[in-house]
Amino acid sequence: MPAIRLWVLLIPLLPLAGFFSSRILAVRTATPPQSAGVGGTWSVLYQVSLRPQLFSGFRNLLADLAWLEGVQVAGNRKMTSDEYSRLFDLLNMVSNFDPKFEIPYLLGGLVLGQSPDHGREALAVLERGRANHRSDWRFPYYMGFISYFSLGNPQTGGRAMGEAAKMAGSPLYLAGLASRMLSEAREPGTALALLETMVAQEGDAARRSVLERRLREVVVERDLQLLEKAVETYRGKTGTVPGELSDLVRAGILRGIPSEPGGGIYLLDSGGKVRSSRSSQRLQVFRQR
Repeated sequence: MPAIRLWVLLIPLLPLAGFFSSRILAVRTATPPQSAGVGGTWSVLYQVSLRPQLFSGFRNLLADLAWLEGVQVAGNRKMTSDEYSRLFDLLNMVSNFDPKFEIPYLLGGLVLGQSPDHGREALAVLERGRANHRSDWRFPYYMGFISYFSLGNPQTGGRAMGEAAKMAGSPLYLAGLASRMLSEAREPGTALALLETMVAQEGDAARRSVLERRLREVVVERDLQLLEKAVETYRGKTGTVPGELSDLVRAGILRGIPSEPGGGIYLLDSGGKVRSSRSSQRLQVFRQR
């Protein structure tokens, strides 16, 4: 009796299964033959994902199936280059079926970013996610993370972090991270503009105090870069390092030595490096080079 009931339930699904199979066959027939990629790009599921409108009632299910396979690929402890490529294909399938499915963008983008050869694919996945989730600060944040740590580009990373830092709900530390990246990229002016805007718009006294401290740190970094550039100019003219920073003024290279915003002074080391008396640590994000 239970078996009869099961068949009664399954019979109405047979026409639906036939329709689904015929659609897949139609898509395969209509798609021009392509060479298979290492990630299985031209699999049946990928071909179906190129025409998701034909499967409007099954799009979420197909997205889940593609994402399930993606999780299995990403779960390998030591992924090969081919597996990273396969994951990229699967993430594209997921977003073709369900563009609003946010977890594959975020998690998949981070996993791809672990591969030095797939950093740009990771950014492409996250960019597609950002286009579908404009108010979510995590997308530019992860893009900044991958740009900096995977691709070694502090300029792009800092600008993405800066974008994330200005979005509602983002953590306060993003502003400092963005400023450090931009300062390392020799763009302290951009970092200052970002922080000045955020300080002016911040209504909470505690948060504003943190931002103002970051602002002073970036001012110091800007001054250090200015002074070191002047030292190199002096070296180029005289063939030697100045004995003290005031020599830069006497040589007409600078009009004056800037004031250290924290109350300290700028000091010239014997090798030509400049530092603040209040901190010997430069403003940068620490990473392997």
